[in-house]
Amino acid sequence: SIPQKLAGENHPAELEVRGEVFISSADFKKLNEKMVSEGKNPFANPRNAAAGSLRQKDSAVTAERPLSMYVHGVGSRTGLDVNSQYQTYEQLAAWGLPTSPYSKLFTSVDDILRYIAEYGEKRHSLVHEIDGIVIKVNDFVAQTQLGYTSRVPRWAVAYKYPPEEVNTKLLDIRVDVGRTGRVTPYGVMEPVLVSGSTVERATLHNQDVVKAKGVLIGDTVVLRKAGDVIPEIVGPVVALRNGHEREFVMPTECPSCGTTLAPGKEGDVDMRCPNYRSCPAQLTERIYYAASRGAFDIEALGFEAAKALTAPAEPEQPPLTSEAFLFDLTAEDLRDVKIRREKKVKGVGTGKFELVPYFYTKPTKAKPDPVPTKNTQNLFVELEKAKSQPLWRVLVALSIRHVGPTAARALATEFGSMNAIAQADRDRLAAVDGVGGVIADSIIEWFATDWHREVLARWADAGVRMEDERDASIERTLEGVTVVVTGTLVNYSRDSAKEAIIVRGGRASGSVSKKTHFVVAGASAGSKLDKAEALGIPVLDEDGFTKLLAHGPDALTPGE
Repeated sequence: SIPQKLAGENHPAELEVRGEVFISSADFKKLNEKMVSEGKNPFANPRNAAAGSLRQKDSAVTAERPLSMYVHGVGSRTGLDVNSQYQTYEQLAAWGLPTSPYSKLFTSVDDILRYIAEYGEKRHSLVHEIDGIVIKVNDFVAQTQLGYTSRVPRWAVAYKYPPEEVNTKLLDIRVDVGRTGRVTPYGVMEPVLVSGSTVERATLHNQDVVKAKGVLIGDTVVLRKAGDVIPEIVGPVVALRNGHEREFVMPTECPSCGTTLAPGKEGDVDMRCPNYRSCPAQLTERIYYAASRGAFDIEALGFEAAKALTAPAEPEQPPLTSEAFLFDLTAEDLRDVKIRREKKVKGVGTGKFELVPYFYTKPTKAKPDPVPTKNTQNLFVELEKAKSQPLWRVLVALSIRHVGPTAARALATEFGSMNAIAQADRDRLAAVDGVGGVIADSIIEWFATDWHREVLARWADAGVRMEDERDASIERTLEGVTVVVTGTLVNYSRDSAKEAIIVRGGRASGSVSKKTHFVVAGASAGSKLDKAEALGIPVLDEDGFTKLLAHGPDALTPGE
């Protein structure tokens, strides 16, 4: 739906158009029918299907998906002569860009409320699913006066519709074991259509939540999607109970390895499996997480592959008994790995299961000698590439509790090497922007565990990068300087500005405080600029930022 060339005339010299990619309800139905006919699992909902399609590394796969787009705003522009939001939409549509057919201009709150009520009635019959209506101030001068908070514009607000609720039968409550040992109950329900997709599972978080909701196994329950995305059991329909319902009892042993469960730390209501090193379920989740986009980014190592490596149907001894050996895998290790898979007839399950090879082709009379599948070949290519990932991704892959991409980036920036992080004391770790005491304690506890250090040593021996390379040609002009970038810059994206600060030895912070040395303010800077001015912190424009990067604070004249 995005044109390769603009229609009409009087095009601006520069125009950045922003919008949202989606899959229409009709196209989503056809896409899932195609997936099922090919023996593949259907997508859960249009939002996940669209997001997954955009993230494909193979653009040919993305091109096959029925993606559409509506534009909803503009960014950088030069020569765009419009004065309002609605006028912008009209101009973009005249140039052939796809705009929402549901946009309307109103002059009274009553008209807005009637519009919200109207579309609340027909929200599931539109071109695409919606979970609300966005109301924007039309006039650009008024938008500028209203400005932004640190997160959102003050000139726009979203009205969210109440989630659609349906009734279904709660057949059972089971538990899953996560990568950090947390044991999470989840409801298994009779499949039911809610907010555009079929749901048969929903998390119940922990045993206290189960009690608080008052649900019993066998209940008819009210189900909805929080934010129209995450399935959530609201509670039971008590009037429909027949006396055969039963309470959920939290297991005392891990369903994966049989280890006696233990409560978490003080104040933690979760039960955990303390067999952190060897529990197959935890190991599967850790391997899957290590391969995720926020860590090593090994696309060929999804959940099913991780499960096959750590808990296959055959052989009895899995290829991986620890993530320490991830980079030591060979094609021969995977030859006899089999998984239990339901037999299908034209894409439909039969209820019967068979053991099939996962990493090698299935032997046939014509080809009795199995060979590695294309996915297996890709796995080893991507494992080799993963060894050169930056330090922060390696940190994420370690599954240190509370250390996600944000904290990992901050740690890698501050210390530069895994050894420096391991040697740092609590005060030094906690002082890192975005880390703090809880994460610092978690890091120290992780490095104090023998088998954790064995994982690191094995990865290092395999060639995994444990230290970030610094470009010696870039002068470290910002040693000890904290800079906050806010608003939109012309020549820097938010990430490139942050990287420019970091490689010069500075700290790129996300919040303004008394410890901030400079604030760089671009267009629509918002509340961070207000706070900087209130604290008397020097504020730089983009030219001043470029000079700061090149020559450091001493090159700036007072008031610049």
